[in-house]
Amino acid sequence: MTYLPSLLLGLTLVPVMSQAAELTQLTLPNGRLVQLHDDFTWQYVVVKPAEQISTEVKTGNGDAAVVLTAQAKADPDLLSQAARDGVQVKLANMAGHESLTLTFLVSNSSKRNVVGITGWITLFSPEGVQLLRQEARFWVAENRLPETYLRHGQQRPSLAIVVPRPAGLTGNPLVRVEIDEVRFR
Repeated sequence: MTYLPSLLLGLTLVPVMSQAAELTQLTLPNGRLVQLHDDFTWQYVVVKPAEQISTEVKTGNGDAAVVLTAQAKADPDLLSQAARDGVQVKLANMAGHESLTLTFLVSNSSKRNVVGITGWITLFSPEGVQLLRQEARFWVAENRLPETYLRHGQQRPSLAIVVPRPAGLTGNPLVRVEIDEVRFR
């Protein structure tokens, strides 16, 4: 019984320790910067670290705003698609005047059936300053309706996601897609 407190402490730290830690950043031969993680994953660096953001760029509450890197502004395709666990979400269409309706193409290259994909949509101004960040449900299937599953090799349009158009924005914003969770059946 003397090991019970140690066991409980260890079990509470497992989720914290299981997060991917950043190892290093490296520049690819094509000039793009990527972040390597200790869980054998990587991602493009599209947002400047807080220490590199100039103090002139502020949010409404006085904090430093999130700003895109030069490579992300030069190649918006880095922002508009994301992949995780064999699932890819890619921006297909953006329409609307007062609110923006975003549609995505969702594809599954994993061997399992997908029943849910959640993540984030972030809108940036053409200058690269973050305007809006909103949670998104890209795919939702019914557990007992197999025809709603996203199966191996399928590509389907996502649910339409409506976001408010940021005030003062003319034209279309840059859209960053992030996948937070993929649920399989």
